[in-house]
Amino acid sequence: MDERTPPKDLSHHLSRSAKARNASSIKEFYKYFLIPGIGQLAGGLPNNYYFPYDTLEAKIARPDRWRPTPNQPIDPPDKVAELSSPLNQPQDHILVPHSSDQKNPIKKIDLVTALQYGTAQGYPPLYYFIRQLTQNYMHLNCPYKDGPEVILTCGNTDGFSKVLSTFTEEWFEGDRVEDRQGLLVEEFAYMNAVQAAKPRGMNIVPVGIDDEGMRADGPGGLREVLENWDCKKGKMPHLMYTVT
Repeated sequence: MDERTPPKDLSHHLSRSAKARNASSIKEFYKYFLIPGIGQLAGGLPNNYYFPYDTLEAKIARPDRWRPTPNQPIDPPDKVAELSSPLNQPQDHILVPHSSDQKNPIKKIDLVTALQYGTAQGYPPLYYFIRQLTQNYMHLNCPYKDGPEVILTCGNTDGFSKVLSTFTEEWFEGDRVEDRQGLLVEEFAYMNAVQAAKPRGMNIVPVGIDDEGMRADGPGGLREVLENWDCKKGKMPHLMYTVT
């Protein structure tokens, strides 16, 4: 049994729009569409035989294609000459059929399901693979019950824009300054993240970093930034964007 402490309830940090969201009414009907003889028209699902592909196949790179180089600023010149094109390395072949008889949705990989409208959670085989990888290999020491969860997005910029709309309110010149929300970022932050937050009127404040990421103490560190927070520019932050 998982005896870890349940994660804290941070729903009070959700934006007004996030709190007002409701589950899709159409998705609630999906359980009935599994009954034989029931026709599904609610989601506007296209006939899978109109998909432009009958099968998909590809040559897959093996994990050992890339060999790590020494941690030096510049690779030794004599080693660079030995590198060959990675496209000439051994490969594996994969074929994705139009339809599969696999009943388990976590293992079912075919074009009928991959190209069709699906759940908001994402393509089940991909979602559960990434979730298992995260829980069993990347974040083994997560202190919370049931371990870390994952959310599939189209990339960092898409994902971060969703985070901002979920946890922050828009603020414009003329609004009450005490309503302006803050965002902590690393001293050298991904520019698309900063550019996504600026139009929402957020007070973006950098925090000093070292070789291991954000510094907790010292000049420009997290303690100094928070202890000297200028409330004339907005409220104390509840959101932090960090990579390292």
